[in-house]
Amino acid sequence: MNCVRKAFVFKFIGASVFWGFLASTSLAGTPWRFVVTGDSRGSDNGVNTTILSEIATEIINQNADFVIFPGDLINGNTSDQSVMESQFNTWRNTMLPVYDAGIEVYACRGNHDDDNVSAWNNVFGDLPDNGPVGEINMTYFVPHKNAFVVALDQYADSNKRRINQPWLDTQLAANIRPHVFAFAHEPLFDVYYATGPDDYPTERDAFWNSIADAGGRTYFCGHTHFYNHARIDDGDGNPDNDVHQIVVATAGAPLYNWDGNYDGNNTTFTPENVFHAKQYGYALFEIDGLNVTMTWMEQTSAGTYEAGNVWSYTVPEPASVSMLLLGAVSLLKRKRQYRA
Repeated sequence: MNCVRKAFVFKFIGASVFWGFLASTSLAGTPWRFVVTGDSRGSDNGVNTTILSEIATEIINQNADFVIFPGDLINGNTSDQSVMESQFNTWRNTMLPVYDAGIEVYACRGNHDDDNVSAWNNVFGDLPDNGPVGEINMTYFVPHKNAFVVALDQYADSNKRRINQPWLDTQLAANIRPHVFAFAHEPLFDVYYATGPDDYPTERDAFWNSIADAGGRTYFCGHTHFYNHARIDDGDGNPDNDVHQIVVATAGAPLYNWDGNYDGNNTTFTPENVFHAKQYGYALFEIDGLNVTMTWMEQTSAGTYEAGNVWSYTVPEPASVSMLLLGAVSLLKRKRQYRA
């Protein structure tokens, strides 16, 4: 290979690595937003269409790239496929303005959505199909700008209230994006119900640690009908690397009272409440490079939502991205040597 050809190859590879770095950290783009809300079941054919319609309008007005909906879309709780499909279609029709605005909707199943798989797949067969066998359109991942979003189904017949950890580990190992956003329906640390994923503490801890090890700082869920933001202290003395459990079951289901306790099986973790609200609303996330700002937006009157809890954090640059940048610098230096 002559010097001119080598210089061209190094220029091409160096540019590819550099632009890959920019894409993964979003340094080349502008801040972007997404919304999290869930649990919209109600009395209008299984859906609280009044609150869900309000939140759909908010999603559009916030100029969100996508919305995460961690389950219990409908009342469901029947194996009758026609009933389930009818309720799911009421949900989709209520969210139609969001779909029509080109905003992606990423949902997972809740315990009210899981009684008929065919009904789910017939209505939500347009969700990503890259999940494990038996969980297609229910467990999946989405690479979006500088974020890796993963939906996790907790209701596979052989793995109730748990997730497919080997599949998740494989996806996280391949990810180079700095932001990791995982969601499922049920809280991993008990905040209301006596039974849940903490009935399987070994599997729950493996899941939680995998998110932390991948650089994730959040886990979104629903199931308990209120907003509850907790920092899950891992005991290492550094609160900046703790993962936060964000319960956003606030899209219309009947609201619950909370006794202020996280009294499930917490093993070596200590949940500490950051903010709690018994109100309808949604969590708004803004991503700006490595920085994240979450704002809890709660309903203060019909159709009006105002900021409550605000939380910001910065994720570290992934090691893989650092290596890409170092590789780009090295290639550019070698390119200069060939020119000389």
